Amino acid sequence: MAKIFEIEPVFCDEIPEVLQEGILYITIKHSFANHLCACGCGKKSPTALTPVWKGEWTLTNNQGKVTLRPSLGNWKGQNPYHAHYYITDNKIEWL
Repeated sequence: MAKIFEIEPVFCDEIPEVLQEGILYITIKHSFANHLCACGCGKKSPTALTPVWKGEWTLTNNQGKVTLRPSLGNWKGQNPYHAHYYITDNKIEWL
């Protein structure tokens, strides 16, 4: 698989076990998001969503365009640090 440059947010009650590439699954009920790494390696990228004051990831939704902060990274695999990016308005911004 190849790098992706856009992701589709899908709001759900529960995160499915099998994830599809290019989809950011979000459950507000559990304050959690998950997606397959945008580099195409197929690794899951679980993300706990918490308020800013806890220093973890935050998600904003602006009319269906989501932004996730801080950056996301995948440090497992053949190359340590082979994926590092932001999600801004459904776009993948590679670092």
